[in-house]
Amino acid sequence: MKRIRSKIPGNIAFILMLLISSLWTFWGVSEMFHEGWYRPFEWIFFLIPSLISVSLTVVSLLFPKIGGSLIILSGMIFSVFVFSRMVQGGGFTISNFLSWLPVTLLFILIGILFVIEGFRIKEPLEREVKWYKRYSKVIIAILIPLVIGTAAGTVSGYGYFNRYDDGYRGERIIEGYEITLTWAGDGSGWHKSSMGNLSWNEVALYGKEPIGFEGKRETYASYEDFKRYNMFRYLNYDATELTDKVYDFWRLPTIDELTRSMYKDNKCVGCPWNGKEGIQNYKKPPD
Repeated sequence: MKRIRSKIPGNIAFILMLLISSLWTFWGVSEMFHEGWYRPFEWIFFLIPSLISVSLTVVSLLFPKIGGSLIILSGMIFSVFVFSRMVQGGGFTISNFLSWLPVTLLFILIGILFVIEGFRIKEPLEREVKWYKRYSKVIIAILIPLVIGTAAGTVSGYGYFNRYDDGYRGERIIEGYEITLTWAGDGSGWHKSSMGNLSWNEVALYGKEPIGFEGKRETYASYEDFKRYNMFRYLNYDATELTDKVYDFWRLPTIDELTRSMYKDNKCVGCPWNGKEGIQNYKKPPD
């Protein structure tokens, strides 16, 4: 291949990878504290995409041909995985396609740009500069995502470490906004299947013969099925055991009951549900 003098392909690839790494880092830290609001560090695997992205960037800066080839390969594999899942699940839309573009087809383009950079003629000056200038892009590729992750983690971590928690996980009476409810304690109502969190179908069809979760993950459940067979009807009076008998003692809260029961610093900050999705009119953002 003909030797190239322009730095533009390499610079474009570097900027795009830096942007992707930064976005993955922000997303990973945010999701770690969002999904793992109760124990965020058990969800540290959300940082894996960021670590992979930063690692590929560093390798590509040091060894453009090798790193670029790895990025191309990663982009191709991930593109096949993502788009095949979309097609199989019937969820292939323009918005879904565009949302995955940065880590699929764009990833392949970035890899190609790094490979082109690998064929660029290096000027003598570039081989003789001081180490911190020589590796300035590598330092930036690591430092900026690290700063973003630290900043996002500091904000989210402050809320987590200052959350009121008395450690009690049993049955509790909650006095909310113009409502008082008894909430079940930690028990079988939080059950997880061998595949992780229970699906809607498993929860909704628990009481349908044969009673239990097995074989129901992929079975379609309607709202009528949920009202008739949902697992919460089968919780015993202490909410400590899922049974094969209908107790009808516990149920899921309504959205309005949830918003009215929100707390912050052990004080009720709940409000009536405004009938819309998204942020509610809480006195303060709840824990």
